[in-house]
Amino acid sequence: MKTTAPLFCLALLAAGPALAQNVESGPQASFEAQTGPVTVVSVQPPLPNASEYAVKVADLDADGDQRLSRAEVPDDHALHFEWKLVDRNRDGYVTDDELANWK
Repeated sequence: MKTTAPLFCLALLAAGPALAQNVESGPQASFEAQTGPVTVVSVQPPLPNASEYAVKVADLDADGDQRLSRAEVPDDHALHFEWKLVDRNRDGYVTDDELANWK
């Protein structure tokens, strides 16, 4: 039992660099805290459908009323899945103002 503990510690130390995350690949934000500068790095990969989150009403507005009904949004679009989150006033339509707050 006593001989396995040092071997385990040695294996753990050797595996450290392999277990470390590469945090230099994501977007960064820096700010000043009371204790000094802080840098926050995102390690989440970009969304494959990120362009759907930059949609405007004019992109999907089929009837030209300058607002979106749920029927105008394709079933596989991100907005379709997050409709209740975006339609903040719960009127059944999404406007450009509501889309501007959706990120």
